[in-house]
Amino acid sequence: MTPEGLAFTHAAAFGGNGWPEADFAQYLDDPNVFLHGTDLSFVVLRRAGPEAEVLTLASDPSCQGNGLATRNLERALRILAHQGVQDIFLEVAEDNIPALAIYTRCGFTEISRRPKYYKNGATAICMKIELSVASFPDTAT
Repeated sequence: MTPEGLAFTHAAAFGGNGWPEADFAQYLDDPNVFLHGTDLSFVVLRRAGPEAEVLTLASDPSCQGNGLATRNLERALRILAHQGVQDIFLEVAEDNIPALAIYTRCGFTEISRRPKYYKNGATAICMKIELSVASFPDTAT
């Protein structure tokens, strides 16, 4: 993965409103940040002890709709569970139906809401999943 590739995909996935290359360069160098996938489809999480937070999940529009983002997130959850992460949190805009479907499919549940959290006035849905190695008995990544 490269900062340029990640930034390009993030911008494409979010209608031109992606994060800059510098942010992805910092994430790639941060030992507390876990990136899984490829330049075309990836998930970024930040670890803090037994917890983590999904910072973003993105796929290039040419890769959307084929389950790649779901598989990337499932693999990341499996890896983090085997590394001792117990709880993962995230915030997603209530109008981001595809992302909500992915997170729900992967086992995240709503824990609260933040009204008018995003610039466009959308409410943030706060979600959580509790992980255990028993949830992912195989060690394949």
